[in-house]
Amino acid sequence: MNFKSNTMKKLTLILAVALVSFNCAFAQQDAKAKTILDQVSAKTKSFSTIKIGFTFERKTKDDAQKSEKSAGTLLLKGQKYQLSLMGNTIYSDGKTVWTHMIDEKEVSIANVDGSGQMFNPAQMLTIYEKGFKYKFIQERFENGRALYIIDLYPEDAKKSEFSSVRLTILKDKSQIWKIEYFAKDKNIYVITVNTFEPNVALADSVFVFDKSKFPGIQVIDER
Repeated sequence: MNFKSNTMKKLTLILAVALVSFNCAFAQQDAKAKTILDQVSAKTKSFSTIKIGFTFERKTKDDAQKSEKSAGTLLLKGQKYQLSLMGNTIYSDGKTVWTHMIDEKEVSIANVDGSGQMFNPAQMLTIYEKGFKYKFIQERFENGRALYIIDLYPEDAKKSEFSSVRLTILKDKSQIWKIEYFAKDKNIYVITVNTFEPNVALADSVFVFDKSKFPGIQVIDER
């Protein structure tokens, strides 16, 4: 698997894990974290569609001062999503997933259940996922923003790719601003939400790959 493809799948995992509100047994041990995450979930459930502009940053374990940054966009509408990053786009209409590797002029097609994605980006802002513990760390101010900091930990650490995820939440908006993903290989992946636009007009066709717009593309059907 090439770097771009692997990074897209990694990003899908990061977004899905970090932006969702979590409901698990540990919640009773940290009521404040649960209350904050419930507020984030309730707020996002009220939106019919969401458009997110973000920066994806990868910090290597060998030199955390150096990083690779890319701008991306995520569109959400119910169970449908479109995720664009590093010249690649993933489409899903809720049943089928198309992964379009633009530079390679290739698109792979899979069923949602068999796409190999551990989490569905369409659900990341609107449902509770089990399997994580969470802990309220602090409330602080940064660049004029009032922020909540919450750390997430996998309940089954042996089966997880990461050791922890840190969420930075805008207090006044009940909205995720930054996600820091700490992988077991010591690399750090950071998502910073630059724009968050709710209830934008998004036609269903936005979430379906249109082969006719890409003549000569190689299609790999994995269904």
